[in-house]
This record gives sequence, structure tokens and C-alpha cells, in this order.
Amino acid sequence: MILYITEIAKYITACAAAIYALLGFITLKFKSEKRRKPVYVILTVLLFTILILSFIQILVNNRDISMLLYGIFTAVIVMLLISLFPLVFPDCNRMVLYNAAFLLQTSFIVLVRINQAKGIRQMIIAAASILVSFLVCQIYYKFPIFSRIGFVYGALGVSMLLAVRVIGSMTNGSYLSVTLMGLTFQPSEFAKIMLILFLACTLSGRTDILSVGVCFAVTFVYMLVLLASRDLGASAILFVICLCVVYLATEKIRYLLAGLALGGAGSVLAYFFFSHVRRRFTAWIDPWTNIDGSGYQLTQSLFGISSGGFWGTGLFKGDPSAIPYVEDDFIFSAVANEFGIIYAVSMVCICLGIFLMMLLETARLRDKWSGLLDTGIGISFIFQTFLTVGGGSRFIPLTGVTLPLVSYGGSSIMTSMIMIGLFQATSIIRMDEHYDALARYRGYTGEG
Repeated sequence: MILYITEIAKYITACAAAIYALLGFITLKFKSEKRRKPVYVILTVLLFTILILSFIQILVNNRDISMLLYGIFTAVIVMLLISLFPLVFPDCNRMVLYNAAFLLQTSFIVLVRINQAKGIRQMIIAAASILVSFLVCQIYYKFPIFSRIGFVYGALGVSMLLAVRVIGSMTNGSYLSVTLMGLTFQPSEFAKIMLILFLACTLSGRTDILSVGVCFAVTFVYMLVLLASRDLGASAILFVICLCVVYLATEKIRYLLAGLALGGAGSVLAYFFFSHVRRRFTAWIDPWTNIDGSGYQLTQSLFGISSGGFWGTGLFKGDPSAIPYVEDDFIFSAVANEFGIIYAVSMVCICLGIFLMMLLETARLRDKWSGLLDTGIGISFIFQTFLTVGGGSRFIPLTGVTLPLVSYGGSSIMTSMIMIGLFQATSIIRMDEHYDALARYRGYTGEG
């Protein structure tokens, strides 16, 4: 009986995820939330179809009635995310909320299956993060002063990173986390938000060479601290964010080309100066030669992805726990293993959908600060997705970064939700611009 449930559920789940991703792309052509409402009804049905089928499998395989409570808690968190913002801010971008709900739900299911304690902790942190995200949206929408304190953000970010170097603890050869009052968090995740805010504040006012130079200088300070902590993944993300935001603000190709040249030179220097970078590069080139050593993580990841096939093995029929650090760096491989390539690719497409929706909002905004902020957030989200998925599938060398809203980690979940809160604030600002333009048009024509 369990075999039949697993087999039927895996096909329905994969198809539901694929339809969900397709509908997400279709909504990109709709400019108003009103036209998207019928799609949201279908997305809600698909979300809860995946949720119910997954927790039926978890309940049947664990034979533990408490799993039913975890399923209910997951449903509450999903409803909280897709209902809280629209309830207070009807003009928010609901598609991004729905896509975020899909990613969080996938995270809860996979983590509860692999490590029950981590799954529960992820749920609690996610619930708190949604509330924080809502507060961030309220604050940044109602108090424009926060768009004019760029150097405060710059200083805060550097202070966070220096704290890791001074009182931080080493994880896998890098100084990543700080523990305060029993809580462990990664300041580099929050420093990423500070840098995005700093860049948006600085370049929304002036885009002369001095302002651009200040942006690159502050970014390099961030990167030097991260390099001293041996956190090269976060350093790469910050550099790409700076490069893209500067290019969008100035529209000058020379800054982009100069940045790419610096990035290439920095990659070469990192290879020669950091032994763990050389190990990862060697493992990427040929993981099979040293399959029991430096290539073990990557080969196990590839075995996990390939053994899942298109439809997956089904929950509890695969072996994601055989992949080292599967909850963090290799969560994509765990999803592909038991949910299948179709579901995993659909999940990546949903991440891409969030990025494209943010770019669309950027194109429609007249407020430059909001547009640059959305650009930084979108680039951060999609580039981090690229690094995680690309590293786990051997498309690029491993970088050790998390998949936003899916990988295990309180700091990653919290910062991702804060960025979504900031994006929602800019979405509401964009609608205010639309209403103002409409009011001026009606006043000009004598309508209304």
C-alpha cells in the first residue's frame, strides 16, 4: 500500500510543480493583480496538493501522528505568507509571495524528511521571518528617511563582518557564524542587505565617477573582510550585486567591463592564495579521481541527482542523507533525488520567476532608489540560486552558499524574507506612482 501511495504521489507532485512554474511565467505578462487573481486560485490548489500528498507519505512512512501537526503548521505558514501582505497591502506583488511559499514549503517537506529537528526549527524561523518581513515592508513604505542613510548601511555592514572575524566561529574552514545569547547567525547574510541598501541610496542621488568609486571601494572593503574570513561565496555575491547595480544606475558599459576584468583577476588570485579554492576547483574538474576524498561531496551529489530520474524515487525511497551537508549546500540534490528532475527544475524556474518579476517592477518604477533596490535584491536572489544549483550539479565549482528559502539556515531564511519585505515596499510605491499618474491624467482630461 505504501508503495502505491509513493508511486502515485510522485507523479502528481512533479506535474503539479511543473504546472505551477508554467503559470508563474504566464503571470509575468499581466500588469495588474486583478488579472492574476484566477491564476492565484489555481496556484493555491497546486500548493496544497503537493503539501497534502507529501505529508501523507511522511505520515505513512514514519507512522507518527505528530507529523500531521507539522503538516498543519506548514499549511498555516504558507497561508500566513500569501495572505498577510495582501490583507494589509492590497497593492503588493502576490506572485512573489506565492513563489516564496512554494520554496518554503519544499524546504519544510525535505527537511522534515531528512532531519525532523532541523525541519521544525526551519518552520519556526520561517514564521518569525514572515512577521519581520511584514514589519520591514511597513517601515520602508511609510518612512522615506530610510532611503537617505546610505553610509549608515555601509558602516553597519562592515561592522557585522568584522564581528565575525573577531568573535566568530569557524565552519568548514571559514569564519561564518557568530553566537550571541544562544542564537547562531551568519552576519554575512545581513551584510548583503546592508550593501544593497547602501548602493541604492548612494547611486539614486548621483551617478558620477566619485559616487561609483565610493560604491566599489565600500564593496571591496566588504570583500576583503570576507576574504580574511575565507568566505569566498559571499564575497562573489556581493561583487556581482555591486557590478549589476552600478551598471543599471549609470548605463555605462565601461564599468561593467572593468568589473568583469577585476572579477576574473580576483578569481585567479583566489585560486593561488586559498588552498580550499584549489581543492574545490580540482574536485570540479575531475571529482572521480579522488572520489573518497576531495571529490566525495560532489560525486555523492551527482549520484543523488541521477538516481532520482525525471520523476524522483519518491519520499523515503531515495537516500539524500548520503550527501554531505545535504540540508545546506546540496539541498537541490536532495530535492532532485526524491522529487525528481522535473520538480527540481520547476523549483529553479520558480526562483527565476521571482527574479524576473523583480526586474519587471524595476522597469515600471519611476523612483530610482526603489528600482536600484529591486535590482540588488533580484541579482542577489538569482545569483545565489545559480551558485548553489550550479555547484551541486557540477556546472561550476562549489561555493558553499545556500539556496534561498530552501536550504536549512535561520540567517538565510530571515534575510531572504527581509529582502522580500523590501521588495513589497517598492511594489506598493510603484502602485502609488500609478495612482498618482492616473489622478493627474483624469484631472487633465476632466474625467472622474
